[in-house]
This record gives sequence, C-alpha cells and structure tokens, in this order.
Amino acid sequence: MASTLAHVTPDVLRWARESVGYDIGDAAARIRVKPEKLQQAEHGDQKLTLRQAERAALVYERPLAVLFMLEPPVEDEQEAQFRRLPGAPTPPWPPEMNLLARRVRERQEDAVELYEALEQEPPWVSVAHDLASLDRAVPEFARHSLGIGLDEQANWRDHSGYTGLRAWVDAVESLGVLVMQDGSMPVKMMRGFAAPHSLVPLIVVNTQDDARARVFTLLHELGHLNLAAIGQRVGPETEPWCEGFAGEVLMPRASIEDALKDLRGREPLDTIDALALHFGVTPYAAAVRVAKSELWEQAITDEVILAIRNRSERDRVGGGNYYWTQISRFGPSFIRLVFSALDGQAITYPAASSLLDGVKVSNFDKLRSYLARRAEQE
Repeated sequence: MASTLAHVTPDVLRWARESVGYDIGDAAARIRVKPEKLQQAEHGDQKLTLRQAERAALVYERPLAVLFMLEPPVEDEQEAQFRRLPGAPTPPWPPEMNLLARRVRERQEDAVELYEALEQEPPWVSVAHDLASLDRAVPEFARHSLGIGLDEQANWRDHSGYTGLRAWVDAVESLGVLVMQDGSMPVKMMRGFAAPHSLVPLIVVNTQDDARARVFTLLHELGHLNLAAIGQRVGPETEPWCEGFAGEVLMPRASIEDALKDLRGREPLDTIDALALHFGVTPYAAAVRVAKSELWEQAITDEVILAIRNRSERDRVGGGNYYWTQISRFGPSFIRLVFSALDGQAITYPAASSLLDGVKVSNFDKLRSYLARRAEQE
C-alpha cells in the first residue's frame, strides 16, 4: 500500500529545522529518514510521507499545520538570557536551548491569554510599578517582597535543599513570575535563564543542578527581571550585579555576621558547612559569599573553597513521581492558572490539556490533589 505524501512547503520545512539549530544529519536521524531525502524535501525535489512530516513536526516542536504554510511565520527574537558555567557553549545556541527558549515564549503567551480570559491583571504589573517607582533594584526590597523571614529560612535545615527550593519558588511566583524547571540539558550547558516580559516574566532553572544551587540561580535571574522592570538592559554585563543581588537576598551580610558569631570556635570548613545549612545554600555559595563580604581573610576562604571543590559531588536522588514532575516542569502558578480558567469555563477541557502539553483530562483530579498537598507543605 502506497504511503500518503505530505505536501509541506519546502522553505517552511527548512526554516523549521534551522530555527531549532539542527543540521541535516541530526534532523534526519531524529525524523528517521535519510539525510539526502530530507535535503531534497527542503528543496522541493522530494516529498516526505505524512508520517515523516508528523515526526518532523514533533522533532521541531511545531504544529504539523505550520509545515503546510505558504511561507515561514515571523517570530520575535528570543530575549532569554542563559546563565552558564564557565566554558559552556556560547551562541549560536544548540537545538535543546532553542527548543526550550521557544517553549518559554509560548508559555508566556498562553499565560497572558489566560489572564485575559479570567479578566485578571497579572501580579507582575504591580510589582514592576513598585520597582519603577524606586528607580532601582535593591536586594532589601526583593527580600521584603518575597516574604521569607530569616528565622523561617534558618529553621528549614534541609540538607537536600528541596524545602528551601519549594519555598523560594512559591515566593517568586507570588510576584507574578512563572518558574519552570527543566532537565533537558546538562548543567554545564545551562543553569538557568530569565525571559523578561511586561506582564508575565519567566525564570527557568535546571533540574539537573543541586536544589540549593537552583535557589541561587532563581534569585540571580530574579535580579535580571528586576533590572528589566526599571528599564535596564538584561545581558552579560549585569551578571556580576545579579550574583551580588542573589547573594544578598539569600545571605544578608549582617545575618552572616550574626551566624558566624554563633559558630565561633569551629574549623573554617565546618563553619562554612554549618553556615550553608543555616541559609539553605551550597557550601561553595556560602564560602564565596563570606569571601565577597570580606568577613574572613582571603587566604582562609581560598583554602576552604579549594577544599569544597575537591570534595566528591554529593549524591542526588534520581527518578521522580509523575505529578511532582509536572508541577516542577510547568510551575505551580501556571497549572493553577489553567485550572482557574477551566473552573471558570473560560477554556475547555481539551484546551486545558493542550496548555499542559497533553496531560490527560483523566489525570487532572490527581494533579489537583498534588497541588493541594504541595500547598499544605508550605
């Protein structure tokens, strides 16, 4: 039986591949066609089968209908700023980054439409107005706005860091910032990034990173969003300021001094480990913060930082529950927004499933119950 041919537009097919960043060989391998055939299809000399076109749409993360458009659609330039480790790849971004950046942009557009359907003003509008009235972004204002007290932070004492991560994510989302956690790339490629937006800014953090390190990345990127809200350009030149911003929000200098007094008499490395547990950060972040605050002699902090780097990477728990994974991936705020629109009959069940990337309607009740359980843990 002959296969059904797909009369996709060659220029659009090529654009879909190039917009992700795949070369012909990588794309063909994922679509499961020979590179020669894909190249010919992009030049109009060959046609993909309908099944191959469907796989191409999945690989490029585009609706199948897009491939049949007469010409490539015009898209806004992605403004996401990736935070990478030293030595990580620089632009042009690899396909994984391009796909993630596109998902971020789509999530923001979906959230705007949901707020409009609910006739609600996104919370970030008010936060951005307050920031603009200050005409500057300061850690003290952020700490006050986030509403996490130093005593609450000190009482977590969670070596895994997940108690703090959940609390900080909820605090940031309370400002109207969407938070997504994604594990599609190794940490060496991406730790996180901020996508500024006048209505629904968004932050992504990498689930392959230590939970405590994710908190630092989250607040680092919040610094970028605060700068964007007062009209300052977000870019590599603001990285040092955002590092300091995150450090001051997580570990205010005066609080470090008080904690160090209580820890007096311990060896430097033991002191840093205790300080890290007290503030819910990694020992490395605690040591760097102490060094930048100039609370110890540089030689001591250098020795401690070297010792921390030489320690073996701590074990991480793999796997995960499906519902917790979805809440992490979409962010609790976005899921609640979808359910609010569904309950208010502003969207249909199929539309809600589509907004949640195909989460089955039959799983909605259980997803709601996990959201409720998460709220009870706060």
